[in-house]
Formats: sequence, C-alpha cells, structure tokens
Amino acid sequence: MNKSIYLKLAVNNIKKNKTTFFPFGLSCGTMIALFYMLFSISDQASDAIFYGGNTMRTVLGLGLWVCGIFSVLVIFYTNGFLLKRRNKELGLYSVLGMEKKHIGRILFWEIIFTGGISLLGGLLGGLLFSKLMFLVLLNLLELSPSFNFSISVTGIILTSIIFSSIFLVIILYNNLKLKKLNPIELLRGSNVGEREPKAKWLSAILGAICLSMGYYLAVTTENPVQAMSVFFVAVIFVIAGTYLLFMSGSIAMLKILKKNKKYYYHKTHFITVSGMMYRMKQNAVGLANICILSTAVLVVLSSTISLYIGIEDIMRTRFPSDVITNYTYMPEEDEKYNMSYNYDPDLIETTIENHALKYNVEVQDVQGYYSFKTAGSIDNGSFIQEYSEMDSLVYLYFITLKDYKSIAADGDNINELYDNSTYLFSNIEEYSLMESIAIDDYLYKIEKVSKPNNIDEELEKNISKVYNYIYMIVPDFNHLLNIRDAISIMRQETEYDKYGNIPVVYNYNFNIRGNQSDKEEFCSTLRNALHGADIPHVTTVQDIYTSKQDALSIFGSLFFIGIFIGVLFLLATVLIIYYKQISEGYDDRNRFVIMKNVGMSNGEVKKVIKNQILTIFYLPICLAVVHIAFAFDIIREILAVLNLTNIKLFIGCTIGTILFFVAIYGVMYKLTAKSYYKIVNPVN
Repeated sequence: MNKSIYLKLAVNNIKKNKTTFFPFGLSCGTMIALFYMLFSISDQASDAIFYGGNTMRTVLGLGLWVCGIFSVLVIFYTNGFLLKRRNKELGLYSVLGMEKKHIGRILFWEIIFTGGISLLGGLLGGLLFSKLMFLVLLNLLELSPSFNFSISVTGIILTSIIFSSIFLVIILYNNLKLKKLNPIELLRGSNVGEREPKAKWLSAILGAICLSMGYYLAVTTENPVQAMSVFFVAVIFVIAGTYLLFMSGSIAMLKILKKNKKYYYHKTHFITVSGMMYRMKQNAVGLANICILSTAVLVVLSSTISLYIGIEDIMRTRFPSDVITNYTYMPEEDEKYNMSYNYDPDLIETTIENHALKYNVEVQDVQGYYSFKTAGSIDNGSFIQEYSEMDSLVYLYFITLKDYKSIAADGDNINELYDNSTYLFSNIEEYSLMESIAIDDYLYKIEKVSKPNNIDEELEKNISKVYNYIYMIVPDFNHLLNIRDAISIMRQETEYDKYGNIPVVYNYNFNIRGNQSDKEEFCSTLRNALHGADIPHVTTVQDIYTSKQDALSIFGSLFFIGIFIGVLFLLATVLIIYYKQISEGYDDRNRFVIMKNVGMSNGEVKKVIKNQILTIFYLPICLAVVHIAFAFDIIREILAVLNLTNIKLFIGCTIGTILFFVAIYGVMYKLTAKSYYKIVNPVN
C-alpha cells in the first residue's frame, strides 16, 4: 500500500470528524500556549532585577509543574474520548481488509498532523500573548519593568520537546490499545457499557461514608497549623466519596426513581431515567470528573483572589505597627567577650527620632517592652517543654507588668502584682479558666482583672491570632529572667536543647507618618542607623512598606497562577462535557428516532433533552458547591496561617467565584444542549 495513502486517509478522517478533532487540537494548543507563557515569564523573571523577582520565579516554577502534569492528564483523557468515538470507523477498516498495522499508521498520522498543528499554533499563541501576560503579572505586583521582554528560545525548545513527547506516547498508547482489540470489539466499542448496571449498595454506602469523613475533617479542624495536613486527607476522602457516589449512588438513586411508578411512568421522566440508567457507568465517571474539576476551580480561584485582594489586611495582621525592631538582651555574652554595650532603651529612642528627622517622617504610637516566647504544652496546669500532637502546641508570651502598663491604653487601671502572681490571657478557654500555672519550680497564681476584654485585645496586637497562645504578665523583670532561665534548663533536658537558650528581646515598635517615598527611605536605611549608633544585638528590623512588595510577589504570583490553573481546569471541564454530550448524542440518536416514529413531537423531544441535560449538567456543579460549603472553614484556617483573617472578604470572593463559574457553566449548557439536539434530532 502506498505510504501517502495513510496521510491522505488521516487528513480525510480529521476533516470528517472535525467536531471531535477540532476541540482536541484547540485544547492541546491552549495548554501548549499556557505552558510556554508560564515558562517564558518565569525565565524573564530570573533575568530581571527587581525586588520580589526571586519569590515570583519560585511561585511561577511551581505553577509550571502543575500546568505540565495537568496537561498530560487532560490530553490523555481527551484522546481516550477521541479514540472511543471512532471505534466503529476503525473496526470497519479492519473488516474491509486493512491490517492493524495499517490502522495504526493512520492513527499515527492523525496524531502527528493534529499534534503538529496544535504545537505550532500553541507556540505562536504563547509568543503572541506572553508579553501581555507578563505585563499583567507586573501590574498585579505593582511593578514597572525597566527591561525589554524577549522571546524565550529555551522555552520554545523545552515546550516542543515536552509536548512532542506527550504526542509520541499517545501514539504508542493508541497502537497498544488497538492490538488488544479485534474487529468485532471495535465495531461494538461505542456500545460498551450499555447493559443496565446493578445498584451496588455497598459501594454507595462506602461513598457516603467517605464523603462524610471528608466533610467531618473539614468542619471539625480548628487548628490552623493542623489544617494544612488535614486538608489533603479530607480531599482524598471527598474525591473517593464523589467517585463512589456518582458510580454507585447515582445508579441506586435511579433504581429508587424507577420503582416510584408515579414518577417513572411519565413520558419525560421515563425516557430520562431509562436513558441515564442505560449507560450510567460511563456517565458517572465523567460526572465525577466534572464535579472534582469544578470544585478545584472554585477553591483555587476563590483562595488566590482572596489573598490578592486582601493584601492590605494580610500586611496589617503581620505588622500591628508600621515598623518592628527587636534587640536581643544578652548581658552574659557581652561580659564573656568583654563587651560594654549599654542596654539603654533611651538610646534606641533617640537614634530612631534623629533618623526620622533626617527623612522628614514623624514617629508615633511607640511601644517599647521586654519579652520572650517559647512553645510547649499544658498538662494539668503545668507547662512542659514538649508536645505530642500539633493541636496540643501552645505558644507562651511573657511581658512585665511595667512594660504592659506603658503600652496598654487602660494600663493605669491594672492593679500591682505580688511575687509569684500573674495576669494570664489565652484564646483557649480552658487555659483562661485555670487558677494557677506551674513552670518548673515556679508556681504562679492567676489573678483576675476588671477589664479582660480590653487587655486581651491590646495583647493580641503583638502576637499571632491563628495559633494557640497563652500571654502572661509577670510582676517584674527579675521574674521574667527567672522564668526564662527555668525554661532554658527544661530545654537542656529535652530535644529542644539544640536550639540553645531562649533569648529575652527588647521590642521597640512604632508607626510613622509622612510622605510615602520618605517612609520607604527611612525604613530601608534604619538598620544601618541603628548599627551606626552602636546599639547592641539588633535582631529584627522590619516594616510594612518594604515588606509589602515581597508579599505582593507571593500573592500576586499565586493569583496569576490561580488564573492559569483555573483556565486549565475549566478547559478540562468543558472538554469532558463536550465530548460526553457529543458521544452520547450519537448513541441516543437512534432511540429518539424511534420515539418520534411512535408519535413523540419535536417539542416533546426538546423537553426530554432539556430535562436530561439539565440533570447531567447541574448535578456535578451542585455537588461542587456543597463541597465548597463544607470546605469553607478548613480553607479559612489555611488562609489564616497566611495571615488572611478577613472572613467577609473570603466569603465574598467565594460567592463571586461561584456565581461567575455558574454563569460560564450556563453558557456551556446552552451550547452543548444545542449541539446535542442537532445530533439526536437533525430534522426539525
């Protein structure tokens, strides 16, 4: 046989099956374009010199891996639909005398032709839009590029190699699958799964249990740190439950509807239920995939949008004061090395005030206090320097009464403390109700105060709100050092000894007022000013102004990646729905022809089609919304770890994302219903 005949047959097949090949090629081209754009932007960021570039490049690199892996899955999935749709055609070739190796060559040229055009179109699209998308990213990061965006030759080569390899693997997969089938199986391939399935009640019950377990973990997890690990376990349960319920639970539900004679013996319901029952196994997998992908789109977009829009809330949570400086109190080390530094807070204040005058900014709302912190757990009212589980972890913060009075608005209303007494506040109720707390050999009686709410609010300004904490106000600086020494000894007896002694820190935090550029220059040069004044052991110099760009690099890049991943997931959802409906349209056409021959009108056919497609379309999205509702709390806890505590913002972004997705879903329904109706009812 002439070799050119295979290419001609392949091209002819693509033309005749354009309704299936065109979406396949378009989706491949889109994924190739997205992959190249991400790589090109990441490559440009590595060469660019701007603040936050390294962070942006790291986030984009992670997104590139997700994009690549997901592209492989989507291409293989849609190729499976493409191959299944053409089983009869390939079987006919075999019956007419064509050998499997000849059919394999036709499949080879089909993928080569489709893949080549997809690769070329995808790279051209990526080259065309990569600069635009990079400018969008820089705009999200509030950056002005001072360099030229160039074509990434490495990106073109890498993208070509990766996707060419994917298409070659698909060719091998198609040929291996072809070798395992005989002509009769190929001719019957499109009818596989038409036998009415049995209701597998055990699987349906197991699916309900898995889904319940996933929901339970999502709803009951209250520790933000624990939420990170629990979330993935909950996701596994929900995915397993979703597949089992769609594959077994849906069949069981249809069986129940079939037994309801009043519902079932209605011309619309009869055709819908019997049609879905006829092929439910293959429907169920597709519906479960749509549900999971829809949930992924909603989670990714709502989370990344919330993080980006809530950047100001995140920064204010991280920085209760505009500028935060810390100085380690280390008199023993100074003495050891014959250093004569003077731990004088007045020197810090004077240095910062003089530096502020230099840059024409005003220092306000100063908070100066000594403190130290540690972590462990509470066992029967005693602090121990270890913990067995994450939810038992508690952070202890210590401050003197004198320092607290100087920073608290109602400090004058607080009574003096006597030896071995403390004011204690915690976000865990059982700790707040304790009568005393023991730390090694020290036992502190917990005194009650007249305005705990105001005090608690003031204390929370200087600590994280997303972890379990205990805040203790001790009588004086000597008590602070004694407790620190006692806990340090406890650390020497445990694995915590490797971290060394706990440092006591002098905190000097304040707000600044003035011109934005002056404030940024003041903050960027403050550390050098402190060192120039010979202030000892300057540990931390952080500010909300220069740190915002780093946060924007993280959350802006995450938002950008979220858009890309959301587009990929949405593309996969559209492809699954489209191929499923087109495939089922051809399978259903003969049934609807029979129905029309026995007297069903065009209006009744449309009504049946609308009823069936509505059921298939909106069942996955409805369950996806339920998944999001149950996952809301655990996602909120995870976002809290990232310092996003604005619940109203997250609710608004989640609802907005759902409405946007449902609107797109509605457009997909209209287009699919129209195509499906043309197939099953070609003559009006």
